[in-house]
Amino acid sequence: MKQFFSVAVICTIALAACTTPFKKAKDGTLYKVISNSKGARLVSGNYMEMNVLTTYKDSVLGSTYEEGAPQIGLYDTANFPPPYKEILKNIHVGDSIIVKTSTDSILAKNQGQAPPPFMKKGQFIIQHYTITNYYTTKEQADSAQKIHFAAIQKKDSILAIAQQVKDSKTIEEYLAKNKLTATKGEKGAYVEILDPGTGNAVDTGSVLMVNYTGKSFAGVAFDSNTDSSFQHVEPYPVDMLAPQVVPGWVDGLKMLKKGAKARFYIPSSLGYGKRGSRDKIKPNENLIFDIYVVDVINHTQLADLMKKKQQEEMAQQQMMQQLQQQMQQQKQGGAPDHK
Repeated sequence: MKQFFSVAVICTIALAACTTPFKKAKDGTLYKVISNSKGARLVSGNYMEMNVLTTYKDSVLGSTYEEGAPQIGLYDTANFPPPYKEILKNIHVGDSIIVKTSTDSILAKNQGQAPPPFMKKGQFIIQHYTITNYYTTKEQADSAQKIHFAAIQKKDSILAIAQQVKDSKTIEEYLAKNKLTATKGEKGAYVEILDPGTGNAVDTGSVLMVNYTGKSFAGVAFDSNTDSSFQHVEPYPVDMLAPQVVPGWVDGLKMLKKGAKARFYIPSSLGYGKRGSRDKIKPNENLIFDIYVVDVINHTQLADLMKKKQQEEMAQQQMMQQLQQQMQQQKQGGAPDHK
């Protein structure tokens, strides 16, 4: 869960809410509206712009403030789900709405499904809505949305550049400390050539069959196709025309040939970025990949290879089905059918 990012935002909402009592919607949801009667009143057919902050205890679950853009949607109370038909039926620009939803009711509605690990009984999910603007036409709403997205992209671009500079410095310090020599790729990956290999240079028409092990800078492996514990021990095809790998791989593979062995030092911006990957790769984490180019083939060879693999998998499935049939017949006391 995300920690609070802005004490000022929380305090402003909390202070305004202190003197306003909670009401109870028909389904039992608690809510309060901190009204701003001076703002324009929304009517059906308007497009509502609002910031949303969702909290649980002392943590933030979601925030448009953090994302950098408010939500914009059609104001149509007739089609709002309960209890929002009741809660949002008479609101103005500038209003703040606080909705408290019991975790007990959420858990009850989702029986049979595993609840989020952080959610406990007897607590509340609290949503803070602030109506920031309204638009009378879809064209106005779309235009505002484009402006917000452009602002987000600009912010993300600035942050990405700053992160890339930070990552490069970290990797270069690591290389210097360990007396390693690596070449910086066109996009920013660092490549240590351990064995140059043979043959022609890789181009966009090449398909590389690659063995790899990915690990953190602390040396902890998170994926490998040479370690059987990761359960996929076979060369991985990388089509340079449409590579389905992290950008740092593409940057590094361009420098290799058949038989090459290399170590890629990949900055987070060319890896899994600010989101990371599952629980194994942290946000903004730099990565190391040990790479061995088993073979370099063309697209025709790749198609033949994939066809052969598919045939082998089908043959294996048929064999398993036959074995299952024989075992079932033996259980039933019948003779196996060898037709």
